Amino acid sequence: RRGRPGRRGSDLPAPSVALSVLVRTSGLRSERGQHRQRRIRLLLADGQRSFVEALGMRLDGELGLHVVAGTARAEEAVRIVRQHPVDVAVLAVDGAGTFLEAADEVRAARAGLRLVAVAEDGEDIAALVDAVRRGFSGWVPREAGVDQLVDVVRGVHRGETRVPAHLLTLVLDRLLEEQERRRSAERSLAFLTARERQVLAAMMRGAGRDQIAAQLSISSHTVRSHTQNLLGKLGVHTSVAAVALARRAGLP
Repeated sequence: RRGRPGRRGSDLPAPSVALSVLVRTSGLRSERGQHRQRRIRLLLADGQRSFVEALGMRLDGELGLHVVAGTARAEEAVRIVRQHPVDVAVLAVDGAGTFLEAADEVRAARAGLRLVAVAEDGEDIAALVDAVRRGFSGWVPREAGVDQLVDVVRGVHRGETRVPAHLLTLVLDRLLEEQERRRSAERSLAFLTARERQVLAAMMRGAGRDQIAAQLSISSHTVRSHTQNLLGKLGVHTSVAAVALARRAGLP
C-alpha cells in the first residue's frame, strides 16, 4: 500500500481537510487485477467532516476497498445506504458526532450491511455493549492505525466478529448480567394478577392514578390498592422503580 507523502501510513488521518459529502462514481479509479464487483464498498460517517474526508481519501487508495460515500449527518447516511450499494458502514459511535442511535436505521436500509464502530474511547464498555446490541461486528479505537481499520473492515466483510479479545470478554459478562436481571424481573412479574399488570402497563405509559382509574373503569382507591400490591410483589418502593423493572423484563 502506498502511503501519503509526509504522513505515516499507519496513522488515522487528522481532521484537517474540508468535507463535501463524498459520493464516488464508477470510473473514478480502477485497480490493477481487481474487478470492481469484488471490492468492499464503504460508507464513512463521523461528526467531524474533515476527518471523514481525510479518512475517505486514505481508504479509497487501499486495494480492494471503494469508498462509496462519506457524511457527517445521520439522515444523510441513511439516504446514502438506501440509494447506493454499501457492504460495510464505518460509523463513529461516541463523542459529539455519534451515529450509534442511527445505526438501526442505517442497517435496516440495506440488507446484509455490516457495521464497524470507530470509538473515541476504545475502552468504553457501555458504548461497545450498545453497539453489539445494535448489530456492530467490528470495533476500532479512533487512535488505531489505518492498517488496523482496514483489517477489521475486511474481517467483518467476511462475516467475522472483530472486537479485541479482552473487551469481548467484558461485553459477554455484561450481557450475561443483563440477561439475568431481565429473567429476575420476568420472574417477579409472573406473580402479578392480570389487573395489576394492567395498572403497571398504564404506569409505564405515564398515566396517573385518576387516569388509570378512568381507563380501567375502577375507583382511584382501587388503583391505589393495586399499586401497593404490585410494588410489594416486585420488591420495590416506588412507581418509578416498578416501571424500570417492567422495562427490564420487556413488558410492552
